Amino acid sequence: MSEKAIKKNPQMREIFGQTLAELGQEHEDILVLDADLHTSTRIVYFKDKYPERFIQVGIAEQNLFGIAAGLATVGYKPFPCTFASFVSRKSIDQFALSICFPELDVKVPGSYVGLPTSKAGASHNSFEDIAFMRTIPNLKVAAPGDPADMRAIMKTAYETPGPVYFRVVRYALPDIFGQDHVFEWGKGRLVRKGSDVTLFGTGMMTDRCLKAAELLAKENISAEVIHLASIKPIDEHMIIESVAKTGCAVTAENASIIAGFGAAVAEVLVENYPVPMKRIGIRDHWVDSGEIEELFQYYQMQPEDIARAAVESIKLKESRLQ
Repeated sequence: MSEKAIKKNPQMREIFGQTLAELGQEHEDILVLDADLHTSTRIVYFKDKYPERFIQVGIAEQNLFGIAAGLATVGYKPFPCTFASFVSRKSIDQFALSICFPELDVKVPGSYVGLPTSKAGASHNSFEDIAFMRTIPNLKVAAPGDPADMRAIMKTAYETPGPVYFRVVRYALPDIFGQDHVFEWGKGRLVRKGSDVTLFGTGMMTDRCLKAAELLAKENISAEVIHLASIKPIDEHMIIESVAKTGCAVTAENASIIAGFGAAVAEVLVENYPVPMKRIGIRDHWVDSGEIEELFQYYQMQPEDIARAAVESIKLKESRLQ
């Protein structure tokens, strides 16, 4: 997909904001809570249409989740909205104990995730949220890969009892799925068949996996690409089934590889079907500020880096056969 084609779609935060307003029209039990970031998170769409169901908490993120928990106990479906870094670092105790422990019906979008946060700095950049969230009992975790995926995840999140966390990236993504796309918890999607290596992507990195597969095809390497939007629960069956065919794997995430998405895939493989595997993502350091694509280049998270990791994984596989 060309850069020109990508620009036809709004940023994913726009898709999120518009979809939330649409859900608000369908469901009067939705309340949106804001920590003074309604323009950045794009919940301004909901605020403008339903001001009576919009609650401004102010810059008080811990209170944001306490209020959301209370509203959920009396039958509302709250969407407390803030940056992912404020969920996973600043408010993790309130989120985990006030919402997830009692399994309250609260849906939490984590905005400004990963490298596309770009110039916001370390305080506002969240790279560890997947690692935090997947360890919390009772919590489901997702990362949409395109606009249709975002809409489907939000619709399913509303219909899912209990707490949900999903990522919202400040970045425009090309279409991978059709408008009839359906999201299911614990189910992955095969987006490209292959036989030599499996590329597992989540969130915005699935598109980069597809681009990497195109690069590998030029070298006569057949890469299978699987999109795992549902990080927790994860599709163990699809992971095992694919690597049983290809014999090696690469994971790609717009987040820390430490205890993140790649770790989740590795856990499945090491316990069920061990194969050579490489992980692409943010390594053990804070994220610098800069232009978005320069950051992806610097942290080696471009399609070329995924393709290179795939070649390394294949070499490891072949060395085992000698």
